[in-house]
Amino acid sequence: MLLKVALFLHIISAIFWIGGMLFLVVVIAPFLKGLNDPKEKSRIYQVVGKQYRKWGWAAIITLLVTGPVILYALYGLTPSGIIDPSVHASGWGKALEIKLALVFIIVVSSLVHDFWLGPKARNSPNFSTIAKIFGRSNLLIALLIVIFAVLLRAGGI
Repeated sequence: MLLKVALFLHIISAIFWIGGMLFLVVVIAPFLKGLNDPKEKSRIYQVVGKQYRKWGWAAIITLLVTGPVILYALYGLTPSGIIDPSVHASGWGKALEIKLALVFIIVVSSLVHDFWLGPKARNSPNFSTIAKIFGRSNLLIALLIVIFAVLLRAGGI
């Protein structure tokens, strides 16, 4: 039962987080390009971004909690087992290693984007450009994480 709940929460959280990023890039950003007032663009993006940030971080935290539960329930892999060199010798272990590295990168990058770049982007075109690059890069990293999650379930690289 714990595995089923963890899988459900993990998948729903991934859908929400990645779907939200896609929505921001594919729907909100093009909409804002059509507005002429830079202050209005910034205000709308800040309102939408702050609202999404709360739920996005809830999704990230859920993913970080349910991921280890799933690894243990499906594979018997404990946190100490993750650093075992024999795990990383297989194609499955290599896929896990890359996925976990990408997760680390995206969590750090999301922290920088949401809590440092985002607030600075309100008043600075330069920071706004950098925040956009970080946001879109995070989306690409998130999609790579999904690819490696699929590879894990398929047996590895």
